Amino acid sequence: MTEQATLFTAQVHRMDFDADSIYTSIGREIIRWDKKTKQALTVYTLPPNDNLNKGARFAVDERSIYGNSIYFFHVMDKRSGEVTYQQRFGRDNQSDLDLGTVLVDEGNIYFPVRNRGLAVVDKRNYDRVCYLNEEKGSVWALAQDESTIYLGGVDKNIYAFEKATLKHTATFSGHKGNIHDLFSFQDYLVSVSADNSLIFWDKKSASPVQHLKKIKCSLGCAAMTEQYLVCAAKGTMRIWDTKSWALLQETPVSFGTMFFDDGVIYIANRKVPRVDVFTIEDAVRGNAGRCS
Repeated sequence: MTEQATLFTAQVHRMDFDADSIYTSIGREIIRWDKKTKQALTVYTLPPNDNLNKGARFAVDERSIYGNSIYFFHVMDKRSGEVTYQQRFGRDNQSDLDLGTVLVDEGNIYFPVRNRGLAVVDKRNYDRVCYLNEEKGSVWALAQDESTIYLGGVDKNIYAFEKATLKHTATFSGHKGNIHDLFSFQDYLVSVSADNSLIFWDKKSASPVQHLKKIKCSLGCAAMTEQYLVCAAKGTMRIWDTKSWALLQETPVSFGTMFFDDGVIYIANRKVPRVDVFTIEDAVRGNAGRCS
């Protein structure tokens, strides 16, 4: 990592954000970037416990980075870079951590374990772990709001659990394929499925408000604001108006994964040293290329 390194020329596997910084992973490194200048600030290195080729799946809070390699869960201090905790969860590809994403809130860390549902790790005692939907197979997609964690995976349903009690509160049924991505926004939940459709759900009733079919976003990632719903997949970004559900824009983007933070879209690729950064409004106007 050189002093001149910028996010725009980074290879990125996964990405997360706090108020001032962007965090990315590639291989064993997690890199912190200044959100305004896009300059590299800190490089953290995960221990060489297992064969981490692509990059860690991780989440950050104000104090720590919570990262998964293939079989290990790590906790790293953001200031010192010291690994303060690690635990092995899997031993082969039937029980690894290399799927879904990692989420964190005030009390817990959440991440999928292949064929075991969702692991919930207590931040007060990392050795205290419980599992949600353990009998329903692998979880591929996670989202959360203040009170609820939402998970979807190979059984085609989405499940809501109350964070305070970890009790199941609702099931969202409507997709005919695996759930690939979830995005939570206010009173609504967006899901992207391998059935090539996207559903806009009402959280309270667990019922569809809008079901967009045959949208060519299978295995894509979604985000939304009060005005727009965005899905990026296979090198194309599509944007809908959330009032009329009219397709406003269909534009090519650099092939990779979409990440979203506070109205800003990041398109990143672990194989190509390039990150495109633009607002949803830029994309609506057809300007979805790299910007500063």
